[in-house]
Amino acid sequence: MYTKQEASEIRQQFWTSLGRYLSPVPSATGEKVNWVNYKTGVKGIQFKMDAQNKYAFVAVEIRATEEKRQELYHAFLSLRNQLPDDYEWIEDCEDEHGKFLSRIYCEKEGATFFNREHWPELISFFKKNILLLDQFWADNKAIFEMIS
Repeated sequence: MYTKQEASEIRQQFWTSLGRYLSPVPSATGEKVNWVNYKTGVKGIQFKMDAQNKYAFVAVEIRATEEKRQELYHAFLSLRNQLPDDYEWIEDCEDEHGKFLSRIYCEKEGATFFNREHWPELISFFKKNILLLDQFWADNKAIFEMIS
């Protein structure tokens, strides 16, 4: 088991490694982007990557008033065929702070950033899915800008 400090250092090393690995990769629009802290440019919509002890996920999170969140979520639903079938869709859920959001995500189970041997598998998962979301966003951002 790791101390909090050791776990924090390993987490930071993983995300730094992922950021360095992805930094030369341009976005679908050809721009330089910070993949680890991807900015959609649309208020209330975030792309999030996270790794926990036994799983990792890439998600679209919609955080807005209930009415706006539902409107944005339904816009995503209308474009559902542009995302892989293995993505999960949750219209209403709570985050760890009790705030409501909508989430569209995919998960990778059984890999942990605490095991460096899993890093290539995790990096591949994150790269594949964040690039996929980036292409989706390049194709559809204007729709969400009109809503917000």
